[in-house]
Amino acid sequence: MLQFPRMAEETEAKKKKALTAEDFITKWPLYTPFNFEEYSPPARISFHCPNHDCSKETTWALSNKANFLTVAPNFYHVHYQCTLCQSFNLVVCYLRVGYKTRQIIGPTGQEPRHFYSQALKIGQYPALSIKLSKALEKNLGEHHAALYKKALANRNEGYGLGAVSYIRRVVEDKTEELIEVVAQLAQSHNIDPEVIKQIRSAKDEKTTYDKKLKLAATVMPDSLVIDGVNPLDALYGLVSAGLHDLTEEECIEIADETQSVFEFTFTRLRAETKERKDFADKIKKWAGGNSPAAKTPKSGTPEKNSAEPSKTPLGI
Repeated sequence: MLQFPRMAEETEAKKKKALTAEDFITKWPLYTPFNFEEYSPPARISFHCPNHDCSKETTWALSNKANFLTVAPNFYHVHYQCTLCQSFNLVVCYLRVGYKTRQIIGPTGQEPRHFYSQALKIGQYPALSIKLSKALEKNLGEHHAALYKKALANRNEGYGLGAVSYIRRVVEDKTEELIEVVAQLAQSHNIDPEVIKQIRSAKDEKTTYDKKLKLAATVMPDSLVIDGVNPLDALYGLVSAGLHDLTEEECIEIADETQSVFEFTFTRLRAETKERKDFADKIKKWAGGNSPAAKTPKSGTPEKNSAEPSKTPLGI
């Protein structure tokens, strides 16, 4: 059987995308240290505007420089406005923390340089969204959509352990559907029926949900692996990782990775499978309507024989 590396193991081989100053404003949860030396907010960001005239991701501009508040010397707030409608605003409050000293070479030799190594978001209005895409909410169903939103709400407030717990519950309850999505994707790619049968058989195993994901992953063919990553094996690695010794920040990281892999498999692969099937059905229908076999004479109408002499007055 094919074996694939876990996503948790691949992080050593692949560098994670570096977080940006914009990520802190648009995505970062509350009360979670953000490693960024001497943080300064970006002049422009991309953010979803809820205004009915926009209702999409737009460009937002910093309306003023980071304002210093007298509550504390390292306390700031920033104010952004949507440049399209110019009516919706975003306010973020944060602290610069992690005060450190580093020796640098100055005019007189080595000199101490003091700096802040982290930023800590302590407030945001409006709050980070927990709205789900229509496709995801429909596929999850009302009960599991509510659990999923609780996972996002915990994550956005900085409660990583709570976020992981809720999202794992959703993955557990939807494991058999996830496996079926992959089985149907395999069918759309004309994978060997015996392999598809092996993928589906994982649903019937008398074991825990994470082991079912692992069993299905081991028989998933190479042609369905995305950029060297098996989504079911990646999901298994994330949901089976122990949480006892992890910090809230580390749990948030696991929750974010789980959300990414789950939504890709549960929503995007499902949509891809449907698109492939719909396209194949259209081609079959078109081919069937234009094939020679389809162009048969109507019932009761004798087919004209080209060898039969023409019944003209000359042939009488």
